[in-house]
Amino acid sequence: TDIDLSGSMEAGYKAAFWKLFKYINGANDQGVKIDMTVPVVNRWHMNDKYEVLGADMAFYIPSVHQSNPPVPTDDSVTIDNWDDAIIYDRAFGGHRTDEAFYKKEFELLWKALFKENITPYTKMAITAGYTRPGWGRQRHEVMYLDQDSV
Repeated sequence: TDIDLSGSMEAGYKAAFWKLFKYINGANDQGVKIDMTVPVVNRWHMNDKYEVLGADMAFYIPSVHQSNPPVPTDDSVTIDNWDDAIIYDRAFGGHRTDEAFYKKEFELLWKALFKENITPYTKMAITAGYTRPGWGRQRHEVMYLDQDSV
């Protein structure tokens, strides 16, 4: 589902999360509850100046529902199939929501890739969270797709 970036990033993130959360809690054509999975993935679509043009959030649908995923009742929630891809990531801990911190983590990942002569796809940055909110230390990741995976 899209992340509304017209207001604060955190407000847009929370609104997108709750739309997806309602979907897995039965707001779908089968009325079924779907187990929450990790990670929660956010894709940030960027221009040549690395400015965010748009963003979306996704939950992984467990294998038991993949052959026939329940259709969302909210039109702003969609089911997408993602192709296999090579992804480069950098993991870090803590519960961080500030944009400057994430920017630093992306820069560190970029420098590590540059050192290895790897050029990632720069039109999309990906963030992922692997632990439940409110459960202490968190594991997060920043990621880039490999240029050839696009």
